Amino acid sequence: MDQNFRITSDFEQLDTYELNGKRVAVGFRPSGELHVGNLLSIGYAAVIADELNMELDLMCCDTDWSAHLHENHRPENNRVMKLFYMRDCGCGEHENIAEHRVDEIRDFLEGLESETVDIEVKYLSNYRDESYLQALRNVLNIIDEFDEIFGGGFRRRYRSPVAGVCSECGFSHAKGSAFSEECDELVHSCWSSECSQGFSSTPLDESIGVYYLVDPVRDPGRDVAVHVFGGDYRDAEKGQKTSKAVKVARITDLACGETPAYFLGPLIADDGGKPLSKSKDTGETVTEIDDLEKYGKELAGQIREWLSEEKRYIPETQIHQ
Repeated sequence: MDQNFRITSDFEQLDTYELNGKRVAVGFRPSGELHVGNLLSIGYAAVIADELNMELDLMCCDTDWSAHLHENHRPENNRVMKLFYMRDCGCGEHENIAEHRVDEIRDFLEGLESETVDIEVKYLSNYRDESYLQALRNVLNIIDEFDEIFGGGFRRRYRSPVAGVCSECGFSHAKGSAFSEECDELVHSCWSSECSQGFSSTPLDESIGVYYLVDPVRDPGRDVAVHVFGGDYRDAEKGQKTSKAVKVARITDLACGETPAYFLGPLIADDGGKPLSKSKDTGETVTEIDDLEKYGKELAGQIREWLSEEKRYIPETQIHQ
């Protein structure tokens, strides 16, 4: 597809690339119930890792402050919000909502592992490798070049792609934070109506939020050879010309001077080929699947068959055989 950045949906083509690294990576955002599309992407990553004899990292992107509309969290004050890893779990059995989402798919992961490779689940909030922090510094110090990747549209909405957390109330500014290179801190005013802290600063290596298209800058430092995305990364967002996958590749190259290869899995669709998605409330969620462990085992076998041909869509009914 995009030869400049080694982006493909064809496994045979992926296998011809000179891959640098020993890991396959895939991630998900815990902004709501996980969808069957999330499971398909994780399944593709597991099978690809197995076929390439590589390790697999499943990253919960729980620092992602832009994946969930802040208005839904604080409708009375939409300038502030809590990051995913700071939000309470509804069932009360987990530290936060991110851990709850991971626990929801444990059985699926066990079924998948029995047919492929061991899956190491990681949380971006716990990731503080110096190469990752330096990549963020690189982006924050050349923010205009970062903005060019979005056609100049990113900074019309956000101050920066990284947000600090108020030390007093735990809320973050919904537009991101400014970066102080001298202090290695994110700085912003706290606009929470319940907080008396007028000004807040957060060291870059502490509790921060990161816009989701910046998350993959962690890949080169983690020795990732292939990053797997769902099929929705194949297309551009509404009103934009550049696909999400190309944006990620450009950002990662900007931040790190290198990128992994990218594999775009298929979308989940209905029998007519119309994509199903969590955002449109179509298609199954993980809570609607009766036996997640069996689902994981069967999905691994089906993906091995599908991997021999390039697929843009998989009808949801084909997974239930």
